[in-house]
Amino acid sequence: MIAARRALRRRGLLRGSPRAETPGLRRGAPCLLHARGATESEGRGENGGRFGGKDPGARSAYVHLPFCKRKCFYCDFPVVALGSEATGTEAEPPIFESYVNLLEREVGRYASDAARGSSGGKKLDTVFFGGGTPSLIPPRQLERVLRRLDDTFGIEWEGAEISMECDPGTFDRRRLRDYIDLGVNRISMGVQSFDDRLLELCGRSHTLREVYQAIDDLHAASPASWSIDLMFGLPHQSLRAWEKTLDEAVAAEPSHVSCYDLQVEEATPFARWYEVGMAPLPDEDTSAEFFKMASRRLGSEGYSHYEISNYAREGHECRHNMAYWRNSPFYAFGLGSTSNLHGRRVQRPRKYKDYEAWVEDHDRRYLELEQRGSGGEAEEQVVLDRLLDEVMLSLRLKDGLRVAGLDETFGGCGIADVEARIMDAVTVHIEKKLVLLSEDGKSIRLSDPEGQLVSNSIISDIFCKF
Repeated sequence: MIAARRALRRRGLLRGSPRAETPGLRRGAPCLLHARGATESEGRGENGGRFGGKDPGARSAYVHLPFCKRKCFYCDFPVVALGSEATGTEAEPPIFESYVNLLEREVGRYASDAARGSSGGKKLDTVFFGGGTPSLIPPRQLERVLRRLDDTFGIEWEGAEISMECDPGTFDRRRLRDYIDLGVNRISMGVQSFDDRLLELCGRSHTLREVYQAIDDLHAASPASWSIDLMFGLPHQSLRAWEKTLDEAVAAEPSHVSCYDLQVEEATPFARWYEVGMAPLPDEDTSAEFFKMASRRLGSEGYSHYEISNYAREGHECRHNMAYWRNSPFYAFGLGSTSNLHGRRVQRPRKYKDYEAWVEDHDRRYLELEQRGSGGEAEEQVVLDRLLDEVMLSLRLKDGLRVAGLDETFGGCGIADVEARIMDAVTVHIEKKLVLLSEDGKSIRLSDPEGQLVSNSIISDIFCKF
């Protein structure tokens, strides 16, 4: 599970991410052994090396707002730490205006699709503002981004899910209501822990008191849906402390809860201070128990475990992240974000100055890429990567992977016996009840929680067949 999540995050899916959120099991964003296989280098174009304009299948857009008060000790996301400039509710740092200008320019490149002969696309059905701490952005700047997205793609305002990540201590109920008035109808709040000591050890900028105030403000502002993000496997975190955090989260009555296990990423303070599996970090058995506890506790309270790290009341699943996990095409804008258009993933530069230069240079860059074309070998690799993404992302979901039909989908692209290879790989896991076969024999899914805990091993076995 851990390696699969790391690879997912390198693909730039979640949380977000494109922060994607995603991107693996951690908030916001997420493939496994072929991590960079279908992800173009920073600044290259979609659609086989050519800028393909709007993707007719894309209904989602991720927007990265990278600003934070300070960078958490475990974080390796592309962020801009503002320090004393970050107020959340008072004066606006000049960099906000400059960054939104860049976002408007990047989104605006799709506005000239008609002149390029693009087939266009459908209106956006989901928009996700991830970070960073998007709630540091004043409503007027968020309005600018939403307006540009609407002018360029159109937004299905009557039914769209518009999500925004917010951290305690960076908003009040007035600001929440301003966001809601702009169309934001889903809030994802990064609590991480209901323990002041653990918050401090992680370098979080908020306190437990601010968490309780944020919960009160959310209930008062009453967005259509809101989520609490939690982390387990933290240094010095005990099973009792995790149990208390789960109890507090349930008592807050969110419509959605995300539970992410800590990843010690390279080039972070945690990587310098701690060694995975060694105290004060939990060992593997304890980490597994954290996961099981969340599944039991939240399941008993009526939250559906619809994705490995996510639980929701009925009708409150994150539709934007479901687009990632279903391997649907999506737009992405902003520092370090990764789009998935025309069968290609493209990552923007992770450093602010590099991203700024990338946006400045995009007209010339894309004119060149449009004429470059691509080779057959590269296209074949992309097809394989699409298949492996389909396997891995689907197995994160409660509904699992529909194996029937994969021969028809991918067989004509030069990949033979897809269904037989997958079933051969999971036979031993089915015998151990780690993988469950549907009654009609056409789909597989991971058992909860046993199969999910060893998802890395199961997915690796499938990947080795290709």
